[in-house]
Amino acid sequence: MDKGVVIADAGNRRLVELAGEGRLVRVIPLPRPFRYTDDVFLAPGGSVAYITDPEVDVVGAVGYPAGRLLWLYGRPGHPGAGPGQLNNPDDLVPLPSGLLALADIRNCRILLFSREGQLQKVLGRTGVCRNADGFFNKPNGAFPLGKDRLLVTEIAGHDLAVVDLQGHRLATFSLPVHYPSDANLTPWGTVLVVDWWSPGAVVEVDLKGHLLWRYAPEGKEEHLNHPSVALGLRNGLVVLTDDWRHRVLVVDRKENRVVFQYGRTDTPGSDPGFLRYPDGLDLIR
Repeated sequence: MDKGVVIADAGNRRLVELAGEGRLVRVIPLPRPFRYTDDVFLAPGGSVAYITDPEVDVVGAVGYPAGRLLWLYGRPGHPGAGPGQLNNPDDLVPLPSGLLALADIRNCRILLFSREGQLQKVLGRTGVCRNADGFFNKPNGAFPLGKDRLLVTEIAGHDLAVVDLQGHRLATFSLPVHYPSDANLTPWGTVLVVDWWSPGAVVEVDLKGHLLWRYAPEGKEEHLNHPSVALGLRNGLVVLTDDWRHRVLVVDRKENRVVFQYGRTDTPGSDPGFLRYPDGLDLIR
């Protein structure tokens, strides 16, 4: 797993760091008001972790690995579209530009923040949900595609949209999934998108939307239950969270088999070796 991964262990309100060989390095409890740590993304250099919590409708930054709260955006427990409010936020992602991109799902918009948590720009029109240029329809992730474009997954319409940093839609592709969750560019230049469904799947598409690979095992032990994010590793393997089966998997794309697992299948817990609804992860670089 390259240098390792950090997992947003949502049900335990903590971060779990694994070394590259899969060894548990540390567990980091997160401060309140975080209650369900839906996602984690590390800032360049790794000294800050960006966290989203859709249950209390806030996002923020914590020092890594200390876990001390640095800043918070949103009104805890008060979702909305007014000043300083969010409504079901998802994925606070660092961009090459130095900004952070956030999908504000129920407000149908993408927000761009400074690294210090100051709102810089709103993409889309708040509360207007459309799969059209200048709009978004229940976006649940905005990930970098180079320096000046974003990959945006839209729940309504099952789409993957390519947009610029002004919010203009450059392309839209229909995805063969029920519920697209996150779209990450791989080291080899394709895109991984996860189907947050049961049974779930991971699909790999090229930048024209053509399906290249689909991982959707059907066996009792193998099937996925609401996976939420998949990342490509430099060695060609794929690491993913299988949220509702309480595990993180590393999959060999060529052989369609699991080569590593952390977490006990269908057994949530907080002891070493266990997870509870792992809902996000990022690579340690």
